[in-house]
Amino acid sequence: MKITVTILSFLCFISCTRDEGHLTQNLFSTSETVYKIGDNPDWQKKDFNDSKWANSWSEPVDNKIFYARKKIILNESSSSFEPFEMIIGAFGDYEVYWDGILIGTNGKPGAEKGEKSDSSTLKKFIIPNSLASKGNHLLAFRFSQFFENDLQRDVVVEVIEYQNNLNERLLLVLFINILAGCFLITGIYFSILFLNNQSNKENLLFGLSSILFFILIIFEYSKFYTAIHYTNFYTRLRIIGLLNILIAFLIPYYFSVQFRLKNKNVLALSYLSILVVTAIIYYNQYDKINLRLGQLMWLSSIVIIIYAISKKRQGSYLMLAGLIVSFVVYQISIYDISLFVSFTIVLLLMYYILSIRAKEQRIAYENSLIESSRLKLELLKKSIQPHFLLNTLTSLIDWIEESPKKGVMFIEALAEEFNILNEVENQALIPIQKEINLCKSLIDIMRFRKEVNYIWSDEGVDKNFSQKIPPGVIHTLLENSITHCKPNSNNEMRFYLKIYSDKEKTVYNFSTMAQIREPKNINFEGTGHKYVKARLKESYKDSWLFTSKENKDGWMDKIIINP
Repeated sequence: MKITVTILSFLCFISCTRDEGHLTQNLFSTSETVYKIGDNPDWQKKDFNDSKWANSWSEPVDNKIFYARKKIILNESSSSFEPFEMIIGAFGDYEVYWDGILIGTNGKPGAEKGEKSDSSTLKKFIIPNSLASKGNHLLAFRFSQFFENDLQRDVVVEVIEYQNNLNERLLLVLFINILAGCFLITGIYFSILFLNNQSNKENLLFGLSSILFFILIIFEYSKFYTAIHYTNFYTRLRIIGLLNILIAFLIPYYFSVQFRLKNKNVLALSYLSILVVTAIIYYNQYDKINLRLGQLMWLSSIVIIIYAISKKRQGSYLMLAGLIVSFVVYQISIYDISLFVSFTIVLLLMYYILSIRAKEQRIAYENSLIESSRLKLELLKKSIQPHFLLNTLTSLIDWIEESPKKGVMFIEALAEEFNILNEVENQALIPIQKEINLCKSLIDIMRFRKEVNYIWSDEGVDKNFSQKIPPGVIHTLLENSITHCKPNSNNEMRFYLKIYSDKEKTVYNFSTMAQIREPKNINFEGTGHKYVKARLKESYKDSWLFTSKENKDGWMDKIIINP
């Protein structure tokens, strides 16, 4: 029922549409642009009859001069305090004539190949107050377009109030710069977090999304910072299209990882194929490509979020609400605003969900520390409990009476055990050699106490102290073996530690060669095993594996650590 309501709500929201005529033209209106190839100064004049001119080039322009004319109707006059500004979007180098009077140039028409042109696809001109009177006017352009002339682009003209436009542009640039800076810092921060913990893919995906969004903002608004020559116009659009493809892929993929979608990698490859096919279908239709990519991104994200809701994933309802709000903003606002506002909403919600996950991980880590401390105390109590001390002291008295020399050795072994325990108890990791020394001191004590021949051997130990392990882990496994196993017919128990290390992992195989006392009554979740798991989780998060099982020789404990 909840999913049905969710889908119906989403359909209601997407029924909202925006007014495509968002550029209000209360100040002016224009006619269609007409063109003629040639170079005649009379074509600059206001009263020239251009009724026979065409709406497009009549032949390839190549390296020829051509003219474009456009009628402008101003609905009010400018003032000395509020001049009018004209924004022109066009390909090529040109001169601009307002009612036959030259008011500005963009590059050097006719001399594009002779020297490097400084023309821009977007150019602004101030209309002199003496010319900007209410009524009909004629705008003429003397053009040359030596490059990118296989496809004609229309001349786009907009007349606005200069001061108002300047204020709006400054506010927009300020907002965009702040937004870009936030995403850059966020992207770098989460990328560094991933480098410190490469098992957390969410950090990588969010960091990449933020950095790509920062780059998209830079390229989208580069027109405010630098003159873009028309030969670079399509290059910029292609880069923007590629960035949109990557973002449209990463955001749904992030959701699939965050909400644990089944078969996410196969679905991700299929979705990426759809994005690529869409880009190919709408090739060279750059606005449509970006529109379709945005729609695919939102649709796929909605499907994943609805799946997450059905599985009762934490944060899924909030994410759905954010996606719907961002879609509404996208539908009712102009493209430049809606794109970045809607993306910002989505990325902020991604960050919120990521922060929830980080909080959960922190709480789990703190709980593991508490559990580890509790288990350390339990093991310490177990090691120094009265009957242990009593039995140890009784054995010590017997050895001193029978053999004072061995009694002294017993005391030294006992002192060594407690010295090492005291030295490593507050360390997170210790060299494996120190852990082995701790185990050998325990063996020396138990050899005196139980009069059993305990034999220790090891293989693969790095003498350079590069192999490290949480203190007491192997020692605890050794204690378990001594407690739950009994010597063979020769009154021997053998312990064998084999270590294997490479760039990907370190493996500790601890074998006990003895008879198991009561195999059916072994508690795999006893204090010892709980302590081992708690210390491994404390030091290595989830990058470890611990197994313990019976084998033909006795018992085998195996620890695999992926650093």
